[in-house]
Amino acid sequence: MGSVRDKMIAQIRAAKRGLTEKVEEVIETVRVRARTEEGHFVKDDISTPENEAWVEKPKSEVEAKPKPKAKSKVKKTVKKK
Repeated sequence: MGSVRDKMIAQIRAAKRGLTEKVEEVIETVRVRARTEEGHFVKDDISTPENEAWVEKPKSEVEAKPKPKAKSKVKKTVKKK
């Protein structure tokens, strides 16, 4: 999917040209590794011309990986009695 700004620019340009047609939405795709139902990677079959190990998905379906939490650098001190 394009950004909102890109869509607005396309609509403004279409209006300037006198076009009343609706501007088509461009769907951005991302190549990701193909996975089985269990979540394992699919390997490529060399006997076919198509690469089965990679598939294209819409960018909106691809989830961002959660960032790991930063480790605390504060050292704990133990009071001696």
